[in-house]
Amino acid sequence: MSAPAPGHSGGRSRVLAIPALVLLVLATSCVNEGDLRFNPVAPGEKYRLAGRLLLPEVAESDLLAGLRDPAAAIQPITDFSVFTIEAGGKSTRAAKDGSFTLSDVPFAEDLVLSATAGKVVLLKRLYPRDLRLTDVSRLTLSLDSTARALIWKKARERKTELTAWDIAAREYTEALASLTTALRLALQLPKSSVPKTILDLPAVEAPARALADRILPREETLREAWTVLENALLKKNHDLLAYYISPEFTNDWDSTSSWQDFLEAMDDYFTAYDITAASYTIIDMEFLPGEQARVRIAGDISSRHIISDQPYQTGVYTSDVFWRREGTFWKIRRNLPYRRGHPTQVMADSRWGEIARAHADLQTAIFREDLTVLERYVSPNFGNDWDVTSTYADLLNTARARFNAADVKNASFTIRFIDIIDDNYARVHCSAQVVVFRLAPGIDVETGPIHAVVDWRREGGVWKLHRNLPYRFSHPRQLF
Repeated sequence: MSAPAPGHSGGRSRVLAIPALVLLVLATSCVNEGDLRFNPVAPGEKYRLAGRLLLPEVAESDLLAGLRDPAAAIQPITDFSVFTIEAGGKSTRAAKDGSFTLSDVPFAEDLVLSATAGKVVLLKRLYPRDLRLTDVSRLTLSLDSTARALIWKKARERKTELTAWDIAAREYTEALASLTTALRLALQLPKSSVPKTILDLPAVEAPARALADRILPREETLREAWTVLENALLKKNHDLLAYYISPEFTNDWDSTSSWQDFLEAMDDYFTAYDITAASYTIIDMEFLPGEQARVRIAGDISSRHIISDQPYQTGVYTSDVFWRREGTFWKIRRNLPYRRGHPTQVMADSRWGEIARAHADLQTAIFREDLTVLERYVSPNFGNDWDVTSTYADLLNTARARFNAADVKNASFTIRFIDIIDDNYARVHCSAQVVVFRLAPGIDVETGPIHAVVDWRREGGVWKLHRNLPYRFSHPRQLF
């Protein structure tokens, strides 16, 4: 468990350093990837688009030509220079290998990149987020990108705005694959069977329109839910927070996490802290069957303790937060870190929680000078790579001698992240600092900051320290 935030005594176990809900939800800047239409477009905002055409499928060569080719055959495309690349009123020819560069393309909310050769058309929808927050010099136009852009166009025709994450929802995977297959088959038709382009064929247009009608525009609603939570936090609105957290809320890494525990933690935070700055970024979003969604979000926050006015700056928390639609509202269902000691890394599960709890027990044992707990959490096969004399017995004897010679005044511990090797082995990147009162000559002694990478192993159902724990003054203290 990490040390209390500056300006706080740390005496109340329920007071937080910074709850990660505030960290992950609250935003006071334009760092978030919300509705970018609210951000003003800079005058003359233009982009250089580059990438390549990816079309390994075989095609009727006659479809690519303006005139009948006597040697027409179904074969792979070997020369992509027949394609014209266009976006935002700018156009260019693709190189023979399919690469292209398109300069000075103006920003547009509805920008679509196209590649056209005869009756073959490839598309790629470029969302505002793509233009402003991703590398647009490595774009790929393929049948898959064409299917997704076509769905977006059909939905827009009926006044519905679908996002990339809406279209990528798992329940539509099979239908999207079927549309891509229809495009692949359309490439093999003779020119006489394609009156306009392959995108206008009933075999392509009908499933694209049906899928566009079927897909739910959920991303916008979910982003609005984040905004409501932001306002609830700014106003310290307990009741609104309670409404947007599912009554069935849990965390994979902490069996004590619940709706009630979360609200108690937030009340403690509201009593202790004021926020001075915060930002968050939605990194990824995935809609799952059963009206659920996974939102990967990262953020950090600055605050001040209300009484001491001491500042506090967090690190960056990243988490896959699971939401579920309950009734007509999206609510947080699982994996939102909100207490000191909760993980700052994604994909934390019950193993993370078990190891974190073992660390917390060890921290308490050191503070209470409890050798029994130390014996429980140290492997009989313990050793250190840098010291052949480090053993289970030596570690416990060293701890016993220290407890007899000094009183522990403070023992702080922070897990930076955990590499889960397998079900029974993990590598913990951590930091610690201990302050003791040496009985003779009656002075405080500090270890200073210690950074280590400690191996843990599950033995007999219990996670135990297995290797590379610095515990002597002669041991290295800066192991990253």
